[in-house]
Amino acid sequence: MIDVSNRVLTNIKTYVAETCKNVSNYSSKSPPAFPAVSVVQIDNPDACMDLENNENAVTSVIEIQCYSNKSNTESRNIVNQCCDAMRMMGYRRSYGPKPVTNASDTNIYRTVARFTRLVSTVDEIEKFETKEA
Repeated sequence: MIDVSNRVLTNIKTYVAETCKNVSNYSSKSPPAFPAVSVVQIDNPDACMDLENNENAVTSVIEIQCYSNKSNTESRNIVNQCCDAMRMMGYRRSYGPKPVTNASDTNIYRTVARFTRLVSTVDEIEKFETKEA
């Protein structure tokens, strides 16, 4: 099984490090700290099996949720940074970014976006370099 979720999570952490320190693969209505980013691979179905030279491929579907306790603007700015990082990894945005209303706590601003990309056994997502201070 091809699973790039850890690489995507690590790259997002690296890319938004200056804006958001709380990046993980949890999925909830309220994160433990703000601002926060949730990076979850929500699907990973086979796309092509048994191609030439035993190559296989999957469609990686990543959902990113950005949380803020300050404003929709902060949440949207962070998700836009994540969109830039996902494009750099070859992903195409398929949904969002859209704000999500938290009915139980209207002081939490959440924005969600989904991305897809075909990933094969011979295709590696490059690791982002850590930005020097």
